Amino acid sequence: MKRTLQDWANLAGIIGNVAIIVSLLFVGLQISDTTKEMRAETAHNATAALQTWYNEVGTNEQAAKVFRKGMNDASSLSKDEALQFIMSVHSVMLAYQSIYFLGIEGTLDSDMNIAMSSALEAAVPTQGFRWYWQQRGRHFTNEFRGFVDQIIAAHPNGGAEVYK
Repeated sequence: MKRTLQDWANLAGIIGNVAIIVSLLFVGLQISDTTKEMRAETAHNATAALQTWYNEVGTNEQAAKVFRKGMNDASSLSKDEALQFIMSVHSVMLAYQSIYFLGIEGTLDSDMNIAMSSALEAAVPTQGFRWYWQQRGRHFTNEFRGFVDQIIAAHPNGGAEVYK
């Protein structure tokens, strides 16, 4: 059986279509791998931001005293301590806002988002945080403010013992 030019063209078309399908599958696998890598990097960066803040407060005696004093009774802070407290809390809240939105959009794994955001439940209900939030809450997005306000409403009796 002798092949015509049309037969060879049809065969080439089939091979070309198979090659396209194989290449699309390969691209799909690469996208999946890239997505996993991006999520891992995002989780690492979010965790690193919080670790840096926690490390600074936890290893600096003066920062720890100001933070604890501010969380317990913000009215007892001197002007310089109040500024330091506000800047410290604002810094970590910016990180938490980023984590919140990474979780909402699905970039951050939901379990990781819940674990990191749960720390807010220990701190947000304190008197000092409420003092901070009254002054600086408007500097966050409406959606994140609503999230924090829900935590405050759900825990009216204050935060974790470590802040007292």
